[in-house]
Amino acid sequence: MRRVVFFLLMLVGLCFTMQAQMPISARAKTNNNNNSNRNNNPNFVPQQLDEPDSTQNKEPEGIVFDYDEDPDSVLIGSVFSFPHLQRAVKLYRLGHPSLDPTGVEFFNPVHSMDGLYYIDLGALGQSHLSLYPYNIVTQRLFDVPAFGLPLTMNWQNDVHPVFRKQLHTDRFYQTLKPYTLLGYGSSLNKDYQIKIIHTQNIKPRWNVAFMYDLVSRDGLYTNSEVTNHILDATTNYYSKDARYQLQAGISFNRLRQQENGGVQNDTTCWDYSREAGVPVNMYAAQNQWRDLDIHIHQSYNTVRQFQYLRPIVETVYDTIKTDSVKAHHEYSNDSVPGVVKGLDFIIQKRDTVVGVDTILPPKPHTYNTGVFAWDINFSRHRRIFYDSQADSWFYNYASIDTSFYYDSTVHYKLSTEIYWTNDAYMSHRWRNPFVLLFGVRPEYNKVQFAGQSFANSSLQEFSVNPFARLELNTKRVLFTAMAEEVTGSIRNGDYRINGNLRINAGRHSLFDVAVLSEAQSPDLIYYHNEGCYNWDNPNFNKVKRQQVALRYKMQLSDQDTGWLRYLETRTSAQLLSDNIWLSNAMRPTQGNETGLLLQGIMSTHLRFGWFNIRLQEMLQYSGNDNVVRVPLFASKNSLYADVFLFRRALHLQTGFDLRYHTKYYADGWNPVLGAFYRQNDTEVGNYPVVDFWVTLQIKRASIYLKASHFDAPIEQMLEPVTGLRPSYFSLPHYPMEGFGLYWGVTWKFFN
Repeated sequence: MRRVVFFLLMLVGLCFTMQAQMPISARAKTNNNNNSNRNNNPNFVPQQLDEPDSTQNKEPEGIVFDYDEDPDSVLIGSVFSFPHLQRAVKLYRLGHPSLDPTGVEFFNPVHSMDGLYYIDLGALGQSHLSLYPYNIVTQRLFDVPAFGLPLTMNWQNDVHPVFRKQLHTDRFYQTLKPYTLLGYGSSLNKDYQIKIIHTQNIKPRWNVAFMYDLVSRDGLYTNSEVTNHILDATTNYYSKDARYQLQAGISFNRLRQQENGGVQNDTTCWDYSREAGVPVNMYAAQNQWRDLDIHIHQSYNTVRQFQYLRPIVETVYDTIKTDSVKAHHEYSNDSVPGVVKGLDFIIQKRDTVVGVDTILPPKPHTYNTGVFAWDINFSRHRRIFYDSQADSWFYNYASIDTSFYYDSTVHYKLSTEIYWTNDAYMSHRWRNPFVLLFGVRPEYNKVQFAGQSFANSSLQEFSVNPFARLELNTKRVLFTAMAEEVTGSIRNGDYRINGNLRINAGRHSLFDVAVLSEAQSPDLIYYHNEGCYNWDNPNFNKVKRQQVALRYKMQLSDQDTGWLRYLETRTSAQLLSDNIWLSNAMRPTQGNETGLLLQGIMSTHLRFGWFNIRLQEMLQYSGNDNVVRVPLFASKNSLYADVFLFRRALHLQTGFDLRYHTKYYADGWNPVLGAFYRQNDTEVGNYPVVDFWVTLQIKRASIYLKASHFDAPIEQMLEPVTGLRPSYFSLPHYPMEGFGLYWGVTWKFFN
């Protein structure tokens, strides 16, 4: 069945790839004989298309190419960015970053209103768990116009999805002016954050960018220090005629997290006057994650985008003094008009090149031979754990008899992707009604294990993964289908097939219907003896998932009126079969049952003059807690005022954030494994967390102040009256931090 799907996608694509392209609108056509066309007009602003789901409500603009001496004149904004996509060069207007409506520009993005809902180990920068799991595929299906998530082997489940940077989330830039963002944040609890972004074009079509993030905290509890360093560098180049493009990026992650294993007693931890005096489970343990990712993308567009450097000619008449008799003999031929005989001068006409121009082809090429691309990806992900006092209860299921423990797991991955797409035209010039992409990904994986208590070992595999994407695009309807399969290696037969139907319901609204079917082998971490736990090699079945999802989205621009600014609803139903988790005995376990998971999420932004309400409400139902566990309800809300003062010189936002989720048996954290495990002893949740914040913006500088967990001291003051002791836990055995005061500043430069 899967091979039939691949064959049909390729067959239909070959039938349509020779079709002529469809103009996006009559506005996109340009008179080729007009030397002053829109390409050389520095005041030209591209038309905004009715696409409510694109970045900044903009369709990708494309790039217009001028001569070497000047940058691209159509790029009116200061900063443009485009995501890591395997397609033609298509830009998104980045604009000037605005205020974060929740006051958390740099303070703990785990709690931000944007994105999914996470709960962490109680403090900034630490490992965190999603309250809305198994939805990332639908998220990507709806939002990322690429060919889908690659079916690749994961060295382990990512326990830092917010803080760990990955190249596929990076953006590449093009700038008319250098752009720099500097940010600094701190707190009374000795939290420090630094953020630096700098990008500039060193040549008109060659950009470089550097990004650095630091999260550092001393920690309130014993052995809870965190230091996260993230450094990225990207570059991209495109040729004059837009036919060749190079993108490259390198990313370093250095995450260090001291591990105290949580408090020893959940009920007595509140009896201590200082958190540093609370007994914990581990006093000398530490986890380190060291990641290196390298990506190189090259593509060549076989379709000519522009007739480059058409000369602009100006007719010049020169007056030349000469002897009238000599002039009569030398300039009396027909090739030199304007000679006046018998006088001492002549008037000579000549054409002079005074400039160059770029012009559009008169119409789309009838035969579209498409874009060929070649990607190279290399990654090295390493986790190191050591404990010089290996005596906590986490070692009860271990097979070691020493007080010192060391474990290291390294995953190397090298892959190359060769693919072709007929998406060869800039979207703002011509919209291709039929887009096809297909290719192959040879991939090599190697996992090495080393430890103090077991013999070193390794596991290698090689696979060849074909993939394909089909897109049918009309003015109001977009249909996308994607498929990928793994051939060879221990993951042979893994596959993913998904489809998406999008309907534009007017200027600001759209509907989405998405379906997914996939089967994946368990992460290779389940196929070896994991450190001191000495796992056997279990014969697991593939994990299977079938999903149907619906979405409605409505978004108004700043120029539109109305109190409902934004509304998005997502609902999904999925069947999970042969799911795998770490049991309470710290062993990989596969259930033989099928579970139904229903999920719904609603996000909205309401504005009543200066008063704003942002809501994100999540409902989930698991038909079988043995297969998957989720809270029934989770909520993130922000109520804030948004005003301009002093003749709009000061932009002020201030308000409250509220987070809440119902009780459930959340997974526990095992520091030795660096992973979450299934537990049945402790419930967390059913506790509201309120933050108060103020954000000020003066020109390009933003200052924020946040009182986090504002309700904690109120609860403590009311304890003598109510008789209720504080009992707020973020995850099992990890208390949530109490009241904290955070502040910071960000500054943006365009020069």
